[in-house]
Amino acid sequence: MSVAIAKVFQSGNSQALRLPKSFRLKSKTVKLVKTNDGFSVHDDDTHTRRVKAFAALGGSCPEFPEIEPNRAENFRRDGE
Repeated sequence: MSVAIAKVFQSGNSQALRLPKSFRLKSKTVKLVKTNDGFSVHDDDTHTRRVKAFAALGGSCPEFPEIEPNRAENFRRDGE
């Protein structure tokens, strides 16, 4: 896990963070999730690209045994 210090500053009536170059994001928007000790930033566009790339792998390895989908009622997949 990477750790860095970000500068906090005022931009008009909003508070902003100056992210270090190594933490740059491709998305124009992100999801902020409040935690007990602060917040975390989630880049939904990157997550969506990973899910699509993983789904595209389906059937790409015929030697791998077929796995039955989980039919549990409380089982929820992203995007459903």
